[in-house]
Amino acid sequence: MNPFTSDVIVLEDGQTPPSGVVAPPRKPKWQDTFAYIANPDRFCHAHREQYGPIFQTGVFGGTTVFVGSSRAIQMAFNGDSNYTEIGLPSTTMAMFGEYSLFQRPDLHRQRKSALRPAFTGPMLAHYLPYIHQVIEQHSQQWATTTPIRLVPTVEAVCFDVLAPLLLGVNLDDEAAFAGLPVTSKAAVKRLYQTFFDGFYGLLKWNTPLTAFGRGQQARSRLIDFMRAVVQRQRSTAEPINATASFLSMMLASQANDPEGVFSDALIENQCLLQLWASHYEVMGVVSSWIYQLGHYPELVQRLRSEQAIVLAGDNNLNHVSVEQLKQMPLLEATIKETLRTLPPTSTATRRLTKTVILDGVLYKKGWGLIAEPRLAHAIADHFAEPDRFDPDRFLPARGEGRQYEFIPFGGGVHACLGAQLAMLMTKAFAVHLLHHFDWTLLGEPTFIQFPLKRIQDNYQIQLVPHGAAA
Repeated sequence: MNPFTSDVIVLEDGQTPPSGVVAPPRKPKWQDTFAYIANPDRFCHAHREQYGPIFQTGVFGGTTVFVGSSRAIQMAFNGDSNYTEIGLPSTTMAMFGEYSLFQRPDLHRQRKSALRPAFTGPMLAHYLPYIHQVIEQHSQQWATTTPIRLVPTVEAVCFDVLAPLLLGVNLDDEAAFAGLPVTSKAAVKRLYQTFFDGFYGLLKWNTPLTAFGRGQQARSRLIDFMRAVVQRQRSTAEPINATASFLSMMLASQANDPEGVFSDALIENQCLLQLWASHYEVMGVVSSWIYQLGHYPELVQRLRSEQAIVLAGDNNLNHVSVEQLKQMPLLEATIKETLRTLPPTSTATRRLTKTVILDGVLYKKGWGLIAEPRLAHAIADHFAEPDRFDPDRFLPARGEGRQYEFIPFGGGVHACLGAQLAMLMTKAFAVHLLHHFDWTLLGEPTFIQFPLKRIQDNYQIQLVPHGAAA
């Protein structure tokens, strides 16, 4: 019997590994970081073909092992506080800030538990009517502005939905900026782009000459903006409605327990990060879903049939509930298959604090681990015919996409906090689009590859009101 097939073996410092263990294949190369950043898809595909789903690289410095098998991913996700810690580049950690969930591992569970109610259950149900309202308002403009640029059109909707739900402020209203240190929605978006560009700056020099330095300046201005928004919300004469927004939930919790988890600094930082993360995440998923479904008109018809059965003739989409969305398994399957085939990014970056052995493979203390969907989602043992776009694989009859094999939102204690919100918004967007429009792809897009994979802004699609195409 192979002694390494069942569990992770954790070695103490100085302990000699058993005979017979081997290191992951391949040796790190100095150019790995540049090759990965230039095209993560190509980097992962080429090395998976040559070495399999686990291999060594020099990405982000030192030795970083890419893992795609389900057991190795489980090892990476579940080692926190035992044999792994967050292993993001120092520039990224600095951009997240002192009060992100990635800092202070001793407080991570407490902070995440306190934040979770804003992104689950009753709060999501409370958000949904507003999500419908904004999508419907935007969709009325699309029929007169076709063809449309796909990503900017989706981005505008996502921002107008998320800013009020997360910050309690409608940033589409110019009057909302009165007295705030940033004076327009466009300026907020520009700051966010500069902030994001700093996350993977190669030089941690806090100077305007580097992406990191410019990102730090943008971060500082955005924190000032969030601080002003928080103070405005706190100073209103009305009692705080804890279910109105992400910010109001935090402020209500702070008022109930002033010495609890929600310090002013934590609230400001979470406002900054959640608007950024949710906005980019949802924008990417929705855009990719529209693009993928544009190749499969027969799937669009199946989705319309499913939607018609669930809605039973009620064409007021503002009434579509969370429960009704749950009754659309094919819709959820198409979103999951989009996330499988076009994963936006890697989902876990860890550093080993102890040497471990799994399945006879040695992972050394100090090495990095990256759980890569581009590897996991392309393994035939995980997904039949992985190169084929096939949403039926996620329906109950097939049951593909098991834990640690399908990892678009990560896993373990650092799984994405906003995953349910992203899925809800994508479903709502899809319901409106399916009801109102047919769409045609105008050629094939080019993709921004890093740090989040998404379609370039100049890519267009043709929209036709549904029923008018014939």
